Amino acid sequence: MTSVETDSGACPSCRTEVKASGMAGKISAALCPACLSAIAQAGDKARCRAILQAIDAPILMMQSNPRLVFTANDRALGLFAKPLNKAEEHRGGEVFNCIHSFTEAGCGKDVNCEECRIKAAIVATFEGTGALGVSAELVIRHQADAPHKLTISSQSVGNYALVRIDEFTPVAGE
Repeated sequence: MTSVETDSGACPSCRTEVKASGMAGKISAALCPACLSAIAQAGDKARCRAILQAIDAPILMMQSNPRLVFTANDRALGLFAKPLNKAEEHRGGEVFNCIHSFTEAGCGKDVNCEECRIKAAIVATFEGTGALGVSAELVIRHQADAPHKLTISSQSVGNYALVRIDEFTPVAGE
């Protein structure tokens, strides 16, 4: 699963022509400057969600402090089988049911989260370094706890991070 990664064409959200931006491969590459600015300002959650809906990949929009999901598109909600109210204002691990989100300390704070590559990538994104194809094997709680491969890419947009879920698949043979 990847986002729309064209350098020019129409913004998938508002259909405004987008000129080559030199941002090929970035999560927001296909968005016009006005839509990208709307996400960066994040004043209107419904508007941000509508823009994310146009990106052809599962996207979580994370806020920096506290580090919670601000909103998500339907592709992400469907991938994790969550309604919007179980994603917004929750930590990422809670959204995809990482077993460490169920501990007393919770997602990102459990001792097992210290070496989590996904957490490190998102923290680095808020510090100005985006991520491309960062993978980790996590145990996901569903009907039974099962290891899954989670791969993300992320990009800083204002005080927010766009997190694209590139892969979320059960690990075979375990």
